[in-house]
This record gives sequence, C-alpha cells and structure tokens, in this order.
Amino acid sequence: MDGITERVVARTMDSRSVSAVRKFRQPLVEYLISGLDDNDKWVRVMAAEMLGTVGDPRSVRALQPLLAGWDSDLRLAAARSLARIRSPQSAAIPPALSCDHCMIRLVADEALTRLKLEQDSENSL
Repeated sequence: MDGITERVVARTMDSRSVSAVRKFRQPLVEYLISGLDDNDKWVRVMAAEMLGTVGDPRSVRALQPLLAGWDSDLRLAAARSLARIRSPQSAAIPPALSCDHCMIRLVADEALTRLKLEQDSENSL
C-alpha cells in the first residue's frame, strides 16, 4: 500500500486489520467489486465506499460507470471513492459533472483538483 492509503486504512481499522488488508488486498478488491452488482442497494453503496478506503487503482474501472447511474447515494459513494483513489485513471470523473446532483459535482471537482495538484507537484520534482 502507498503511504496515503495506509494512513486512511489505519484510521478506519486496527493494526491487525491493516495487515489483513495488505495480505488479502487482491481478493478483497475483487470481492468488493463484485459487491457493486449486489441486489441490495446498501451493499453496493458500502462496497463503493470500501473500495475508496482500500484505495486500489484497479477499482477505478468498476467505480466510473456508477457516476452515471440513477441512484444518487451510489453516485456519491463512487465519486468519494474515486476522490480517495489517487491514480491517473481517477481523472475520468468528468461524467459526474453533468449530473444534476450538486454534491457529486463538488466531490468530483475536489477529486480532479487533488489529482491536478499531485501531478503538478510530481512534475516539479
């Protein structure tokens, strides 16, 4: 895990859980991605939120389509998670900007700003 992801996970889990996340990261991400297709709305929302907590860039492709979905809770969870996942693929958040839900636009704007700041700071090194 990168340092940022580790700190986020550490805030929400104890040290044993962080070790388990490191060990089982790939199966965990795959399991959470499969949760995005669950019949229960709240399972989908929690899976989207947890993907952001884990912070694995592989989850970006699974989260992006949720930004254009009909469920505002799921769109918001996906936008928040994409904002937490710091990868170039997360820059594909703009479809959310055309959404009528103001909070999603704000979260998407914040995520894009963070990515731009990170890329600018990396380029200046």
